[in-house]
Amino acid sequence: MNSPRYAIETQALGKSYKRWDGPWSRALEVLTAGRRPGHREVTALEDVSFQLAHGGSLGLVGHNGAGKSTLLKLLSQTTSPSAGRFRTSGRVASLLELGTGFHPGFSARQNAFQNAVLLGLSARRARARVDEAIEFAELSEFADEPVGTFSTGMAMRLGFAAAMSVEPEVLLLDEVFAVGDLSFQKKCVDRLSAFRAGGGTLVLCSHALYDIRQMCDEALWLEGGRVRGFGDACEVTHAYAASQQDEEGRQRIESGGTSRTSWPRITGAEVVLSHSGLPARAVRTGEDIELRVRWENPDPEGHPVQLGVAFVRGDQTLCAAAATHHDGVSLSGSGGVCTLRLPRLSLLAGSFLVKLWLFDDAGVFRYQETALDHDLVVMGDAREVGLVRLEHSWSVDPRALELRRAPSGKAEAVS
Repeated sequence: MNSPRYAIETQALGKSYKRWDGPWSRALEVLTAGRRPGHREVTALEDVSFQLAHGGSLGLVGHNGAGKSTLLKLLSQTTSPSAGRFRTSGRVASLLELGTGFHPGFSARQNAFQNAVLLGLSARRARARVDEAIEFAELSEFADEPVGTFSTGMAMRLGFAAAMSVEPEVLLLDEVFAVGDLSFQKKCVDRLSAFRAGGGTLVLCSHALYDIRQMCDEALWLEGGRVRGFGDACEVTHAYAASQQDEEGRQRIESGGTSRTSWPRITGAEVVLSHSGLPARAVRTGEDIELRVRWENPDPEGHPVQLGVAFVRGDQTLCAAAATHHDGVSLSGSGGVCTLRLPRLSLLAGSFLVKLWLFDDAGVFRYQETALDHDLVVMGDAREVGLVRLEHSWSVDPRALELRRAPSGKAEAVS
């Protein structure tokens, strides 16, 4: 446990809690000096071992109660392990609950300063970071107002900015990826991307598997407090998603409902070149391509479906999207192939994740969310900038315009 190349290292880590049936059982145990125990042990985490290198990023996945938050609390040292041991290297900042520890009677400036000092900065450095945090949170005009008067969104922005202002070497996030409105969410994503690019170590707990795949290199799947899977983020999250579907099907059968396998699902998808029909992982701007999606629907009358497609850049920018229900198309029948034709592909050069959804007939409930198992690489030769190529044309009137002085004294143009 003393290898310097790991930012986080755990060995057989475990955490148990005591649970009493009521205050009398607790009192009885105290009065009898433990000879008549009134509690029972509840294991939240058991035998968790993994290593995360400096600059690495780890996603935590699992059902509610699987032990994800408990693991983060141990790594942030807000609670102590019952078994095993762990080591973290460098300054650790955690966002387990944004705003936790803020005093409602203190101002935003005072709370940001206190947060920085508690995370290990000297008073001098903490003061230097306060204004930066306030500005990032877009709370400059409220800097000296009590946090207790803030809206939830304002407090969340302050919490994120305060934690990031201390420049941690290890950052722990629990169900907190981006907060506030869309503009501020983009700022959060950019700050996290810069944190990673600067060599920071990230541990992210989220139910949004897409976020895990985009932000993390590895993933740890916890189930019942134990490690169910550990490895490449894409492989682990896909295995976890498949397990969820199997579990949903089992529960529906036990409750007398239909199996999850009777729900609509995507069975395959690929991008092909329109002129040849051959699969392609790399295409060119302006090329004619097709996205072919195979789906099955064992109960088309009970579960009518719609298909949604999105092209997402690596920095999570949604570049383009299409959906059958927006265009008056429906996926009828028990299955088949739905083809999205994209003549003269307008996406400019870049690498894009192709996301796929199966919706209900209203386009609200998601039967399934998945993605191609590889990015679509778009190549281009032109010097165009932006995300897409706009269909456009130019016209120029070669006739010169002459200015003449109108009787009123104002100039007017004539040909």
